[in-house]
Amino acid sequence: MLSEDIRTRIAAFGAKLSPYMRFLGPQYLGPKRLAALAGALAALAHPPFGFLPGLFGYGLLLYVLNSDLGPKPLKRAFAVGFWAGFVYFLISCFWVAEAFLVDAETFGWMAPFAVMILPAMIAFFWGLFGAVYARFAPKSGVKSLLCFAVWFCGFEMIRGWIFTGFPWNPAGASWEAGSAMSQMAAVVGVYGLSLITVMAFASIAIIKPALGLKGYRPVMVAAGALGVCFAFGQYRLISTQITPSETSVRLVQTNIGQEAKWTESEFSRIVRDYVAMTRAAPKYAKWSAQGADYGRRPDIVIWPEGALPASAEELFSASSWTSEVFARLLEADQTLMMGVYRSDLDKSGNMVWRNTMLVIQQKAHETRIVAAYDKFKLVPFGEFLPFENLLARIGLKNLVNIGDGFTPGDRTKAMSVDGLPAFLPLICYEGLFPALDQSNYSFGKKDNRPEWIVNISNDAWFGPTSGPVQHLNLSAYRAIEQGLPMVRSTPTGISVVIDPLGRVIPSTKLGTGHSGYIDVMIPKVVKLTAHGKFHVIYVTFISIFCLILLPYNTLLRPVKKTS
Repeated sequence: MLSEDIRTRIAAFGAKLSPYMRFLGPQYLGPKRLAALAGALAALAHPPFGFLPGLFGYGLLLYVLNSDLGPKPLKRAFAVGFWAGFVYFLISCFWVAEAFLVDAETFGWMAPFAVMILPAMIAFFWGLFGAVYARFAPKSGVKSLLCFAVWFCGFEMIRGWIFTGFPWNPAGASWEAGSAMSQMAAVVGVYGLSLITVMAFASIAIIKPALGLKGYRPVMVAAGALGVCFAFGQYRLISTQITPSETSVRLVQTNIGQEAKWTESEFSRIVRDYVAMTRAAPKYAKWSAQGADYGRRPDIVIWPEGALPASAEELFSASSWTSEVFARLLEADQTLMMGVYRSDLDKSGNMVWRNTMLVIQQKAHETRIVAAYDKFKLVPFGEFLPFENLLARIGLKNLVNIGDGFTPGDRTKAMSVDGLPAFLPLICYEGLFPALDQSNYSFGKKDNRPEWIVNISNDAWFGPTSGPVQHLNLSAYRAIEQGLPMVRSTPTGISVVIDPLGRVIPSTKLGTGHSGYIDVMIPKVVKLTAHGKFHVIYVTFISIFCLILLPYNTLLRPVKKTS
């Protein structure tokens, strides 16, 4: 036992400390402030911050929702969810201001509004979740944890789908792509991994110390589940052999910022830089097949989205000097993939603009455009203006000022081009979306399964923020989910080759602000993943489960007896 003297000293120290400790009291850290803290902690778990203890923020959010929220619990619960989501997305998406500052004279006034409005719009889904939880869920026990995790992830799936979707930083993507924990995405996808993550770290909110060891069972089960996931991931990383294919690719990154002034002299310099790096001597990454011919020119050259500040019509017009450049650019049987914007006719015969990936080949001494993919998922406010009739009246407009904005193409699917392994094209923002390709190689049919993913992006919009790092991490999850390698090209970084386990191939990374090129043998595919086969079933199952839990908890609520 402590002596009387020691107890007196501790009491005196506590008395001195008490004024400062008031800031931890309910009057200072009420539900909204605790919710904001929960959102901040959860956001800091994502790369590049990597503060994984922040995942306990989900436990703090559950604790707040289970506490006494006063006489208007639904309203308070909505506010709790909203403020948690607002801070979460404020930290996750502050890079959006950079896009408006590229042309500060025209769009700079919109930056503060964008920084606040975007998190507020997305946080609305977290607020709805909070209200649904307060209305239907029990306030303690394992059932409350189950409802919290399932409904939270259900609303996250809705966020990634409704109004074109914005699936930035789901909880499962807190784990760095390519890590042991991230490998569970090959089985259940990033949303399934989100469910596991949220349920595991929120379990601390339902601890009952009064029950002794029994009261800690939820946390012990959660720790065991995380351990199983980690062991599975480690086994997959160790047991899966990644080998190079026979197809080589060159990534070209010229470090052209979005703020560059598109004068004629600047345009000529940009073209010269791309041409010089395309024709340069081979420079292969150390990772390659043993005995490979390091003197061979690459089979495929990839330029990023928006590589050149001109339309396809201008670049390939017979009267344009650039048409001659492209005619002499490639060697025999060589392929160029590049991002460009172009005009097109829609199904009604109206002229529209597309954000396109062109596939250009040199065949029989002739340069030809052999294939084109038009971007399916467009960036709201960047490439098109949602609710245009309303927002245009207050002066809002697209960041990409081309016509009335871009028009989406057909749904993303694998493409086959003579002389190339079949590939899945993803342009920029599309790398965020799980299962964007819904071709029939799902359910084990391999007849048209792509052999690699081509992801061209214009991360120059992000500037030197956390945006490029998070964008890369989110895109790399598509490689894990499908068991496919990904080749990613951007104008300013991060350009990289990712293996089918989501890991960056050594010596293939061109970071933010770097200029250069790298040649690499594309990795071979691995076995079709469970998520690749059954992602439609997973989504359907989770959706049905969310709906079932609502009436289940309502019907089982005890009826209050009246005297």
